[in-house]
Amino acid sequence: MKTVTKLNLLAGAACAALAIPMAGHAAAASSGASATVQEVVVTAEKREANLRDVPQSVTAISEDSLRLVRAATFEDYITRVPGMNLIASQPGAARLALRGINAGGVSSTIGTYVDETPYGSVTGLSNGAVLAPDLDTFDMQRVEVLRGPQGTLYGASSLGGVLKFVTNPPDPSHFGGRIEVDGEGTESGSLGGSVKGVFNAPLGERAAMRASAYYSDQPGYIDDPLRHAKNINSARYSGLRLGVLLKPTDKFTVRLSAVGQDISSHGAAVQDVSRATLQPLYGDLTQSRTFSSPNKVTYRIYNATADYDLGFADLLSSTSYATLRQDANFDLTSLLGGLLTAIFKTPLGSGELQALEQKKFTQEVRLTSSGQKFEWLVGAFYTREQNELHQNVYGLNLANPPQIAPGFDGLETVSLPSRYSEYAVFANGDYHFTDRFDVSVGGRYSHNKQSSSQTTGGPLAGPGSVVGGTSSEGVFTFAVAPKYKLSDEATIYARVAKGYRPGGPNAISPLAPTAVPRIFQSDTITDYEAGIKADLFEKKVSVELTAFYIDWTRIQLLAVVNNFGVNTNGGAAESKGVEAAVVFVPTAGLTLSANGAYTEAHLTADTPAYLGGKDGDRLPYSAPLSGSLNADYSRPLSDGVQGFVGGSVRFEGRRRSGFNGVFGQTSVPSYTTVDLRAGVDWRNYRLEAYVKNLADKRGILSIDGSGSASGSAVEEGLIRPRTVGLSLSASF
Repeated sequence: MKTVTKLNLLAGAACAALAIPMAGHAAAASSGASATVQEVVVTAEKREANLRDVPQSVTAISEDSLRLVRAATFEDYITRVPGMNLIASQPGAARLALRGINAGGVSSTIGTYVDETPYGSVTGLSNGAVLAPDLDTFDMQRVEVLRGPQGTLYGASSLGGVLKFVTNPPDPSHFGGRIEVDGEGTESGSLGGSVKGVFNAPLGERAAMRASAYYSDQPGYIDDPLRHAKNINSARYSGLRLGVLLKPTDKFTVRLSAVGQDISSHGAAVQDVSRATLQPLYGDLTQSRTFSSPNKVTYRIYNATADYDLGFADLLSSTSYATLRQDANFDLTSLLGGLLTAIFKTPLGSGELQALEQKKFTQEVRLTSSGQKFEWLVGAFYTREQNELHQNVYGLNLANPPQIAPGFDGLETVSLPSRYSEYAVFANGDYHFTDRFDVSVGGRYSHNKQSSSQTTGGPLAGPGSVVGGTSSEGVFTFAVAPKYKLSDEATIYARVAKGYRPGGPNAISPLAPTAVPRIFQSDTITDYEAGIKADLFEKKVSVELTAFYIDWTRIQLLAVVNNFGVNTNGGAAESKGVEAAVVFVPTAGLTLSANGAYTEAHLTADTPAYLGGKDGDRLPYSAPLSGSLNADYSRPLSDGVQGFVGGSVRFEGRRRSGFNGVFGQTSVPSYTTVDLRAGVDWRNYRLEAYVKNLADKRGILSIDGSGSASGSAVEEGLIRPRTVGLSLSASF
């Protein structure tokens, strides 16, 4: 047991909106058809509603916006959502944080949904925090970001918020599709590109199917002089989505869907730098490793949703089965190579193979009213997770090329299966006292059970052991949100909401000291916010302004206690700030927007001494200031030909990498990036040229000390250098 959590620490550490529209409105800059900000319908409250009428802070990024700025992965759009941070060093291994709610644990603080399917693990036993699903946004209807706890409607591990992917449904009204080809080159790196396509076909008058597929080769740009290897962080994304829509009657609809995506990367997008100065040790965009560190992550999601109109309400049933698998190889030579050499009296490097597999079944049933005076929703939820984590530390022969040394495989092995089950009931009611004033009240009771069993072996682990643990808990969450319409175009609201993240068992030997916790508790967040959403000047301007205060208690932390690695609770924190977004359409074809967030997120009580966090320390990777400025303009060039041009400037403020006890508390510098785009639309074709990170900035997404070859070094996870691309698409 002494090693598994150390390895979990290493694995977790190693893995460790947009210009249009930021106020939740869409302005189709490339069409030039409107001189007003267009309304957006979202499903944040699990029913369709105009975003202006939703009493909480939500960013909706439309399909047109994602396509216009060539947004495919997290790096392209997440860090441009006000108050949202991306901490990443390798494709498929990313951590997301909203409003600063992040303390470096292994359980996610943000829930992820794909349509009606909750995706990813909610437990602290399967590295869910660093495996946020990075789905390609091709053929997405929109991406919704719901800030603040969403415990009432979205359940466990949504205490910081929810990221929701909304895919395009099959459409029985027409045949159609699109083919898109991209080619791009990255500064100091290689060439890459993508091929994507979508096809929609009616199957009679009451049915349709939709299929989309994509393949992209993401250029690498990190070199390893020691191994004479170039562009070692190249990656490949491939995916397929299938959907069938059946409408036997006007009142009954069934939607079947399957989503699959594979991400394969050959190495991490990190460079080795001095721990003291953060200057590169071996040159710009370089690292030194004993061997490559590939990472492969696969997503599979299957869902059947049935919706029946009962007249007084809609009855919906959503049944899902989803899997996630990660296979990774980490270089531990700088951490364990010297120890192995000393023990076995022969020069050895070290590595760790890690395999993680998740299987998740979910069933939700809810009844949603169709009334006007009193709108209500009631539902029941059940989920069951099975997680398997396997780790193998091995000794490495340092010959060229390095290979597992005979007799040194399985120096330490860990197998950690765990189970999680949860049931919940929830309800939400919205009573309209007048045409302008209403109050929404919701609650959810959740009860979960967990079990884990850990088996260790190998000469470094000592005598093999099998230990386990169980836990059970019930949690109540709530949300209250009064809303008042100042006019048909302006709404003010307030909201108080609670969210939680499940606790669970630690697999601890009965002989462990009593100071080592056997279980860790759920942590909770209570959010207080108030805001205004308004369309002004005949809908030429939209404004959204939100102020918030968050109280975070019993923070879940990953720690080593008496040489045992465990999840534990400690400290408290608060986050407070302001988020603002403005969209301005001064004339048809021109859209200007700005968004920003000011966030003060810090501890209000010390963490346990072994973690080093002190009252007043800023929470990891929480930037006090962040924001973006964006402009897009389109106009007719000739009969049937439309030209467009645009640009974005994004700023990410200075952050802290962690508490003092976790690889040191390093100050992460701020950075500013500029993106440009231009193109033409004619008939059914679009040609677009784009530049991302025009000034070739070295923006830092993460800082870690676990994988670099030198003990005096840390590794920086970097944004992509300047990338120039050309895209051609054809619709039919």
